[in-house]
Amino acid sequence: MKKLLIILLFTLSVNGFAQITLENNYVNSNLRLVKLSSSGYKYVMNDTSVITLFNLNHTVFRTINIPPIGYHYTILIRYISEELFNTNPSDIEYLIISSPLPGHSFTHVFDEAGNTLFIQDSTAQSAAPLGYGNEDFISYTPSGFKMIMQNAYTGASSVYSLPGFLPCHDCTNGVITSMVPDNNNTKQANISNYPNPNKGETTIEYTLPQGTTTAEIIFYNITGQEVKRYKVTDAFHNILISTAELDAGTYYYQLQTSNGFSAGKKMIVIK
Repeated sequence: MKKLLIILLFTLSVNGFAQITLENNYVNSNLRLVKLSSSGYKYVMNDTSVITLFNLNHTVFRTINIPPIGYHYTILIRYISEELFNTNPSDIEYLIISSPLPGHSFTHVFDEAGNTLFIQDSTAQSAAPLGYGNEDFISYTPSGFKMIMQNAYTGASSVYSLPGFLPCHDCTNGVITSMVPDNNNTKQANISNYPNPNKGETTIEYTLPQGTTTAEIIFYNITGQEVKRYKVTDAFHNILISTAELDAGTYYYQLQTSNGFSAGKKMIVIK
């Protein structure tokens, strides 16, 4: 009787405090989580011919056919994004590292339609697989995102400037999606502009995070070069800026504080 009572109490304790709930099972063991700049978090799994993205409720978001690239005994799909290798947020692009022979690798970047955006032979990169937080051959810099490729034979390195940006997971370096988890309803960094597209001038509305009194709004052109910088304070919540001297095209801007950057936003200038 005493033994039965102990078992019963243990069972009640486990059921009373357990918070872990099984949501869904996937047949493919290659499942990981990525964050898209416009569409948010998605589960991803792939084989050598198809990439499938799932919403957080486990319904299918997108199915992408991988273009044939010939025989390769290993294929890694990395950097699935919406605005990293091009600046069209409605189109998903991705990078493939493939090896036809041991010690020999190709790097391809394809868009969702199967068009080739980039191809490089005999390349070597970081070996960390997608979804494990260490894709360090593409990195944020104040001059935009950079991709570093190393020649597998000569050891020489090449640096490529990427046109877009890559959202990261609650970080404080680069394009961020939140400054700090908002558990206490504290203010967080936020920024937007109107009108957008604009001709001649636009108003930037901003919110500084809790405890921050000064910040800078930084504008970049499509190649990642800084073109404008404005100092702002918490005494105001908007600033009117001139875009008359900017060429027509797409620009990106962020709010920089001592804690990092706000989410990157897009501004279009027309003439």
